[in-house]
Amino acid sequence: MDSQRQQIEHQVLSYYLPSNVFRFCNMGTSKPYLQAAAQTNDGAAYLLYFDLTTFPQQKPNVYVQQMLYTKSGQKMDSVSASYHTLTPHPNGWTQLCHYASDAWTPDVTLWKVYLKCRLWLEMYRAHLRTGKPIDYYLNHQSRSTTDMGRWG
Repeated sequence: MDSQRQQIEHQVLSYYLPSNVFRFCNMGTSKPYLQAAAQTNDGAAYLLYFDLTTFPQQKPNVYVQQMLYTKSGQKMDSVSASYHTLTPHPNGWTQLCHYASDAWTPDVTLWKVYLKCRLWLEMYRAHLRTGKPIDYYLNHQSRSTTDMGRWG
C-alpha cells in the first residue's frame, strides 16, 4: 500500500473510529499491518490484525489476535464454511472470512473490511449464546449479490 492510499485509509477510519482504536504498523516494510479494536454489542472486546502485505490489490487476511473457540470448546483453527473461518495465523489466531477472493476489488476500503469483521464478531457472540453455527446467521452469498452481502 503506498503512502497516498494509507493516508486515505487513515482518514476513512478516523471518520468512523476514535484514533486510539486503530493503528498502522510496520508500514514501508515487508510485513505491514493494521491493528483495530472491536467491541461487540454485549461488551466483548477483540483485537483485529489486518495483514496488509498485498493490500489493496488482494483482500487482506484478517485475524482475531487470539484463538477463538466454538461454544462446544473446539478451536476455530481451520477452514470452515459453517463458521466462516480460514487458515489460522502462524501465531494461532483465528482468521475471519470477510470477502470472497473473486469479489475483491482494490477500491474496497479497510473500513468496509472492518465492518464485515465486526458483524462476524456479533455472529460469533450469538453462536456462543445459542450454539448455532455462524452460517446460521451469515449465509454464503452468490457473487451476484450486493457488495455488503458477500461473505467469502
